Amino acid sequence: MIITVDEIVQDTCEGFSKKYPHFKDFQNEEAYFPYWKLCVQALQDRDLMGHIIFCNDLFGIPPVKTFLCYYAEDLKNITGEEDAKLEDFVKKAIGAVWGYVFKSIFEYGGQKSVSVSLNKLFHVKTATCYIKPQKKLVLAY
Repeated sequence: MIITVDEIVQDTCEGFSKKYPHFKDFQNEEAYFPYWKLCVQALQDRDLMGHIIFCNDLFGIPPVKTFLCYYAEDLKNITGEEDAKLEDFVKKAIGAVWGYVFKSIFEYGGQKSVSVSLNKLFHVKTATCYIKPQKKLVLAY
């Protein structure tokens, strides 16, 4: 499967809240816009997306962990807290974004919950790693 980051962003922006209506507010409410914007920013970054896929596929590091660690300083600024503690809805919504990307767009056939040890920063204990890709994935320009 050859896909561009523009296609990933477009598909996510159009399909996310349809697939996950419980998280519609994450995409549409002003209070959550900084988090949604950060997710979209990550999806637009071809190099970062390559790292996220690589970490997931080769090392079993969930996309959420890679995303949170990459944007740690931004998240500290958004939350206004040094530990960037995320509210439960935000944690779940970010996880749903990456679930949408890996399951609905990249067509991974399985998933498993793993410990991510981000208790002191973000207050995230577990996240999902995606397994069994149905197709070889190539990020194009």
